[in-house]
Amino acid sequence: MREQAVRVMLRVLRRYAVCVVVAGVIGLPLSLSWAVTHTEVDEKIGTSPTTFTLSTQGHSEVRLGIAGTVYVPSSRGPLGVVATIDGPGDPGAGNGDLANYVRPEMLELYTGLFHDPEDAVAEYVDLVTAELRHQLVVSVLVVALVGGLGLLALSELLPLRSLRASRRDALRVVVAGVLALGMTGGLAVVQLRGSEGGRGPTEGTYALTALDGSLAEGATTDSPVVRALLSGAVEKAQKLVSRQDAAERAYREVALSDLEQQSGLMEGPRDGERAVMMQSDMHCSATMIRLQRQVFAQLSEADKAPSLLAIAGDLTTNGTAAEGTCIADEASISGDAPVAAIGGNHESSVSEEQMADAGMKVLDGQTEEVGGVRVLGDSDPSRTELFGGSSLRGDEGQDGQGRRLREVASEEDRPDLVLVHEAYAAQAFLDIESVDSLVQSPTTSPTVPPADPDDDGVGDVPAGAVFYGHWHRSIEPRVLWNSDGTWTLLMELDTTGGAIDTPTINNFSTPWSRPQQEASFPVVFLDDDTRLVTGYQLYRFATDGTVTVEPRVDVGGVPGEAAAAPQD
Repeated sequence: MREQAVRVMLRVLRRYAVCVVVAGVIGLPLSLSWAVTHTEVDEKIGTSPTTFTLSTQGHSEVRLGIAGTVYVPSSRGPLGVVATIDGPGDPGAGNGDLANYVRPEMLELYTGLFHDPEDAVAEYVDLVTAELRHQLVVSVLVVALVGGLGLLALSELLPLRSLRASRRDALRVVVAGVLALGMTGGLAVVQLRGSEGGRGPTEGTYALTALDGSLAEGATTDSPVVRALLSGAVEKAQKLVSRQDAAERAYREVALSDLEQQSGLMEGPRDGERAVMMQSDMHCSATMIRLQRQVFAQLSEADKAPSLLAIAGDLTTNGTAAEGTCIADEASISGDAPVAAIGGNHESSVSEEQMADAGMKVLDGQTEEVGGVRVLGDSDPSRTELFGGSSLRGDEGQDGQGRRLREVASEEDRPDLVLVHEAYAAQAFLDIESVDSLVQSPTTSPTVPPADPDDDGVGDVPAGAVFYGHWHRSIEPRVLWNSDGTWTLLMELDTTGGAIDTPTINNFSTPWSRPQQEASFPVVFLDDDTRLVTGYQLYRFATDGTVTVEPRVDVGGVPGEAAAAPQD
């Protein structure tokens, strides 16, 4: 009886599998139309909240609400992207009136954010394409599985077995299948034409000749107001881009000359050491990405290459999909050397996916060995919008993150480096009340331990070094001495991108701004045996482009005499 039941079950499953395939094929047009009409991505273009959907009219659209729509002759077959923009998206933009899009401040912001719009558009298109694939897979599975059940039920109710003996009846089944496919195809067309994406211009359009020669060449609009405003805005934007290019090029020429002249001052790891280049708060600065890459390249040419690039967050300006290009550029700073990174308060979940796609090891609260260095870290639990407020991403705050990472560091092998983005997480990791008070207090010798290791007010730290950023300031590092003879370097990282700490619509940094304040980053040296930091060297970039390669600062005791880091 059991064998017979198994045979019956297998026969039913085989028939169901056939029904699933048939239902999937017949329902494919409906699955496709469902996916197209239900693909929707909420993102931001700069600071403007934007909803991306699909058009089936062979063009793309930028919808500006009652102000009008811009139609761009760009698509993949019949499918184009529709961007519905919900206002300029900055605190000073008033009520979202169309004129606010072309305010001088907004033009400066957006030309800085989208200096090369083609790359930005590609990132948004990739995001929409990924969502379309997801919707298609889901809809095909639902239609196939549910439709398969329906066909299986019909096969049990109808005398289909007798059809096998008649070619005429078999032909009828095929014809019925074709008719069913035609019916689902017709329904799909009706659904697509009735959707928002199936509607084109409702009346005459005006050519936007101001966009000729750009990515949007051939674009039109249904609004004479948009045409008038855009004509003036494009000319102003082109002048702003030229001005930004000239300022960035002049800054970089000065910096490159200084770096070349000071190449002999650049330190590499000594025998028995390895080096780690640090970064924090780059904020997509195209200038400083190039210059940090240049420093890495000069070190590599002199056989002094760091083993790792470690990033303590805020790679981006606002965590939008368009910034994926600069994330990839940051990943290329270290050439073939790996990158360990955490997200800062300006990164989004999309940013962290882009970081991983670019080949970075995105830390998630566990110790990872990257480039021969044990690194522990986690992304900022807070999220901050450009010109906006901050909010927690989940239930955990800075204090909770710091305590959790300390538990991980205490339970596992002591990490060489700990990366957090904000000082509040660092002070919880150190188990002290205020890290700011600690780093602002009078400094002590970085190489001579005190008589009592507790004199610094910090207990033993379960890490070789702790790094944080966020505050965009230059603070002298501190050496914290542990009771076992080891030490921990505590370093607040300055903004590598030279970005303004608290941007407003009248005072802000963009990826194509020259550094608005001093930019700096260190190269840190670790002893291979003790896993302790033995020194660091700072690279400083002033706002006029001049560079200072500071002398190496030794920290801690003699590596060969220091107690080895405790192991579990």
